Amino acid sequence: MGITCVSEFPCAPGKIDELIAIFHKSLPLARKLNGCEKIYFSISDNNPNVAVTFEIWKSKKDQEKYIMELTENGTLSQIQLCLNGFPKFNFFNNLDNF
Repeated sequence: MGITCVSEFPCAPGKIDELIAIFHKSLPLARKLNGCEKIYFSISDNNPNVAVTFEIWKSKKDQEKYIMELTENGTLSQIQLCLNGFPKFNFFNNLDNF
């Protein structure tokens, strides 16, 4: 059974383009990682300073490896510099029998 991670990023005013550029660079690499099934990046229609990622992984362990890679290569620090608050992470177990 896989997992879905929905991450919400409250972007600081004037930093959304920088955040988009970071994800534009990092997500193609993430999609090649073992266990990554899909990753989407979206901007809120109601608030252009809120971005979300929808990540589908074969396992939570695979997603945790992705976060470790973001930490080790400095991408996570770059993301944090664009934020106006803490990101929110929600994990969901994907049900295979639907």
